[in-house]
Amino acid sequence: MKKATLLSIALSLTASLSYAHDFTGCKVIEIIASGEKNGHIQLNCTVNPRPNNCVAGNYVGFDKSTTEGKQYLSMALTAFASNAKVTGDVDSTSCSPYQGNVPWLKHLRLSK
Repeated sequence: MKKATLLSIALSLTASLSYAHDFTGCKVIEIIASGEKNGHIQLNCTVNPRPNNCVAGNYVGFDKSTTEGKQYLSMALTAFASNAKVTGDVDSTSCSPYQGNVPWLKHLRLSK
């Protein structure tokens, strides 16, 4: 019985961790595009956790020249224009290669 209880607790903790995000229900404050690849989104919340050297905690960065980056840009523009919320995750080990103090975006979700 103890083993079944411990297994149940472990599974429920693992399941709840898989739904944790680095930022949740945030508004897009500003969208920045610089040069060919550099894209940033300023949020009204703090990204946490994030790598220690990514000190710009209310920004996320992405490569706007890639297919994925174009999707992020489109979603950010939609969120900005419609006052929708965004939720997402950043890379846990590195910052944007284009702006060394900004967390690198890995996942973005748009919601009302």
